[in-house]
Amino acid sequence: MKHVFAICAYQDSPYLQACADSLLSQEEPSPILLCTATPSEKLAALAREHGFLYRVNPDGPNIAGDWNFAMAQARAEGADFVTLCHQDDLYLPGYGRAFRRAAQADPELLIYFSGYGERRGENTVTDSMLLRIKRTLLLPLRPRFAQRWLMNKRLALAFGDGICCPAVTYNLNRLPRPLFERGMSTNLDWQTWERLSRLPGRFAYDPQTLMLHRIHPGSTTSKVLGEGGRTEQDLAMFRQFWPEPIARWLTRIYALSEKSNSLRKDG
Repeated sequence: MKHVFAICAYQDSPYLQACADSLLSQEEPSPILLCTATPSEKLAALAREHGFLYRVNPDGPNIAGDWNFAMAQARAEGADFVTLCHQDDLYLPGYGRAFRRAAQADPELLIYFSGYGERRGENTVTDSMLLRIKRTLLLPLRPRFAQRWLMNKRLALAFGDGICCPAVTYNLNRLPRPLFERGMSTNLDWQTWERLSRLPGRFAYDPQTLMLHRIHPGSTTSKVLGEGGRTEQDLAMFRQFWPEPIARWLTRIYALSEKSNSLRKDG
């Protein structure tokens, strides 16, 4: 079983070195691939310094294209599993070990994902109203025996997206390619989970907090929320699970969670 951490880098993030350090500090390390559609000498130097594989996407930057490119590069390196690492986020030392344990226990695993906390400035947040809601959404997947059931996989997604995208590791041998569809920005991952929920196989949910998602003004989510671009995408996703009136009602309720993506302290 070969696993690769693939960092998807955009321009020169001030947080990239910290992300790289967290991957280098894994208790059970994996090769690291640095992919970008915005090459720079700084990125190339980082790759040389740490011995990362460095791959440049010849297409223009696009979230779906960037993620599909990173997955393709991982396959080209012979990987069976890949974690798509967002350049601003941090992975706790036990992430790789926990993933391997889950993958070895079930060869039909589709995705593995851990619980997560947030990094806000210099503060680590592991309990907040948003995080409690996200964990509640994933309750149908807490029992291991239920992680294969179509009903439970879809129920875990029907009221919102509780899966933190950078906390996910993908089984490349069981997933369609290309995996990510163009068109969405904030809900590209939720759209993908919805498609994968229809496939036979396990959504291996590990509730341990094993990575930290950084909230900062330059993140894609923060930008889209600032532009008010999330509501239509939320409605499109709720329509995959519910009749139109319920989908619209859930969209209005779900919009309240946008407040938690600001840098202000939340409950």
